[in-house]
Amino acid sequence: MATPIKFGYLLDFRNPHESRISFADFYAEMFRQIDFAENAGFDSVWVTEHHFTDDGYLASVMPTLAAIAARTRRVTIGTYVLLAPFYHPLRLAEDAATVDVISRGRLRLGIGMGYRAEEFDGFQVSQKTRLSRTLETIEIMKRAWTGEPFSFDGRHFKFHDVRVLPRPVSQPYPELLWGGMTDKAIQRGAELGLSFACNLGAREVQLYRETMRQLGKDPAAHSIVNSRIVYIANTPEQAWSDIEEAAMYQAGLYGKWLSAGMAANQDWIRPDPDKIKRVAVLGPPDFVAQRLNEIIAATPMTELILNMQLPGLAPAKAMRSLERFASEVLPQLRRI
Repeated sequence: MATPIKFGYLLDFRNPHESRISFADFYAEMFRQIDFAENAGFDSVWVTEHHFTDDGYLASVMPTLAAIAARTRRVTIGTYVLLAPFYHPLRLAEDAATVDVISRGRLRLGIGMGYRAEEFDGFQVSQKTRLSRTLETIEIMKRAWTGEPFSFDGRHFKFHDVRVLPRPVSQPYPELLWGGMTDKAIQRGAELGLSFACNLGAREVQLYRETMRQLGKDPAAHSIVNSRIVYIANTPEQAWSDIEEAAMYQAGLYGKWLSAGMAANQDWIRPDPDKIKRVAVLGPPDFVAQRLNEIIAATPMTELILNMQLPGLAPAKAMRSLERFASEVLPQLRRI
């Protein structure tokens, strides 16, 4: 039986100094991977966002999406996720509508609130206001995307008789997905009636679906987009050898970021190689196909996006893995 989900490809454009490759060359390699994913039958391409990092983590999401929109024809393009508190909602509405027009209706906006103090300090936004700013931003964008003049009087934003054109091609507006990891955040996404952008397990997905049903909403009408680190090699050992340094770097950095708000006497969340190997899907094509089918069966989702180009991994290695996934794994996942 064919797996009734879609498959996407995730890029964060992170280029640590140790990689010894210029950002211009690195970006060219990322776009080469995007071109390949489109031509190989992937359903979507996603980018993600952070700011003020030493590895150049993608900060300019909308220009990048516009470039992807202009060079692709079929894949949907999305944010996994965009950090809403750092945008003026009218400007974000304008940029998103323009990207949606360029892509002829292929834009999808995953929205998050952010959590790194360095980012809130850099943009001079109070972290205490991140939820209220994000909720106002969502409401303002929805009104702006009607293409009609409107006014808004909120806690953070106030304006009178403004109009945003062009309207998005997507109607009534591009798909909105809520990014959250805690139970409260997941329930809030369901309350807002948004799709779900997550990197979590079956319990969290079930919480989202159950909250939707309790509110009289149909979870089947919304996307559940999940992600995994996936890497193809002849053996699991070879796969881990290829990505170990990059995977540990990535896990270590996220661990430090997520630990920043913890109690002072707690250590930062240290990267655990055994845990990474359990959660990631690494190895030969048949094993990867089998493991992904098991994950999909255990965790309801509409879309699985692959994180293959880890920060510091040579683009040629990621490309080789991507090519093997497209030719040796994707057909198995879609086989009837």
